[in-house]
Amino acid sequence: MDQLVQLNTYMDEFNERGVNVYGISPASPEEHRQLQEELGLSFSILSDRSGDLGISLGFIDEEEQAIYRGYTAINPETEQMVREIDYLVGENAEDILEVIDGM
Repeated sequence: MDQLVQLNTYMDEFNERGVNVYGISPASPEEHRQLQEELGLSFSILSDRSGDLGISLGFIDEEEQAIYRGYTAINPETEQMVREIDYLVGENAEDILEVIDGM
């Protein structure tokens, strides 16, 4: 949860770049609403109940029964995509902004 709070502190910088930020997890929409309210998050958290998106992006490994934290950035103009497993997304938000700036 600390990573979500830390990431949330960078929302102005993401917004200045025109970046849409979403969290995605297999938790239910209700759990996400509660978490957003509890932590005061200014970005939405989407539910991937089936895990299909997480599997397709490599954040869920069915064989290992593991879920990895990370981020995916997509530049809609160039269709360039970056996918990184990063357990410290919130702490590494400045690095993520640099990646986005380089896209």
